Amino acid sequence: MYLLNPSRARRRLRVTLVAGLAAVALTAAACGDDGGSGGQANGSAGADTAILGTPKAASGTPVKIGFLSSGQTQTVDTSDEIKAAKATAAYANAYLGGLRGHPIELVICEDKNVPATSQACGNTFLQEHVAAVAAGGPGLTDPWIQIVQPAGIPVGMNSAASSVVLSTPGVFVWSNPLAVFGTSAAYAREHKLTKAAILVIDFPTATGPAKELEPAFFRNAGATADVVAIPPGTADMTPQIQAAKHPDLFHVIGNATFCASAIRAIRTIDPNASITAIDRCIGAVKGASIPGGFKGVTIVAEADVNPNDKEFQLFKAVIGKYGNGLGTGVNPQSGYQGMLSLVRAVNAASGTDVTPAGITKALQTMPATPYPLGGGTTFKCDGTATAAISKNICSAASFVADAATDGTLSNFTTIDATGIYKLG
Repeated sequence: MYLLNPSRARRRLRVTLVAGLAAVALTAAACGDDGGSGGQANGSAGADTAILGTPKAASGTPVKIGFLSSGQTQTVDTSDEIKAAKATAAYANAYLGGLRGHPIELVICEDKNVPATSQACGNTFLQEHVAAVAAGGPGLTDPWIQIVQPAGIPVGMNSAASSVVLSTPGVFVWSNPLAVFGTSAAYAREHKLTKAAILVIDFPTATGPAKELEPAFFRNAGATADVVAIPPGTADMTPQIQAAKHPDLFHVIGNATFCASAIRAIRTIDPNASITAIDRCIGAVKGASIPGGFKGVTIVAEADVNPNDKEFQLFKAVIGKYGNGLGTGVNPQSGYQGMLSLVRAVNAASGTDVTPAGITKALQTMPATPYPLGGGTTFKCDGTATAAISKNICSAASFVADAATDGTLSNFTTIDATGIYKLG
């Protein structure tokens, strides 16, 4: 096999990675049986507002912050992401002193997953003179980022990984977009598993980054990994599981239909193997077609929604007080994380400047800060979290959860991913 040198490998990674993540996520959104909450909690009733703390109202001149989301389209609806961002801004203005003491005034724009509309959002942010732009999920990032970046407007996103996002100065990714690939490797190291098979849905944009990343990440974990690309719609994956030759661990990347077929075949052929899977595997049907459901499967989670965790209790209280009946599923989580991460990061840094330059400096110099719904993990945007791949990623945090039969998640655990996220 021809091997790229490390710098060329990183460049190719940046081009392919976002497509792989988008293929996994958008495939789930586009399929009728995959539209569930990914095993996450969905109610905000009974929230304890005492956890919001002592009110600290913002005062002075407002600071405009853009918030970008796909919004409602024919295939996806991220409207709840926007509602959660508004609720988070209201909480910040009432309890956190806004942004460095200034009330946050949100400028909302929906890109509709249309390039021209995404560009229009970029122009809207310029015309409104926003000091920064926040976002939850990736949306159609590149067109609007390429408009606001030359103006020096910093961008903070909860999760995205396009080549533009990973390489553009002034762009910050709060969470770990590599976790879908790397957490399973860290899990293998922790449990002393040395041989893995990665079952990935065979879209070029998903298999490309899986083949690029998984062998390297598992090698860093002291293990080997074979990537097995399986066409979507494959009902019987027995031949692929048999060909894998009894690995210690299977990691499944796909939508709910794909994952159900994979897990059924694994349990038939290799019932003693460990199984990890991304949270999109759960879907709306919640493992109804899998004998035994998801019990015994370890899920790579995007957020720690343990009801006893203080970060989740805070999220529930914010949504309960300011969300106007909004639930606490995946889209609200993303909007909340995208918005509150920006507020926490800027307020944690020294200084009072809320110009774009001041906010950029704050993000670059912030101390390690609790990541919303991170189960105690922190993020820091100094370029060191995954420097070998991208300096724009602010966290290498990875966590997993145990799945019940119906995909309900519990026992969230942070996995030590030290040394996993590097190539070469």
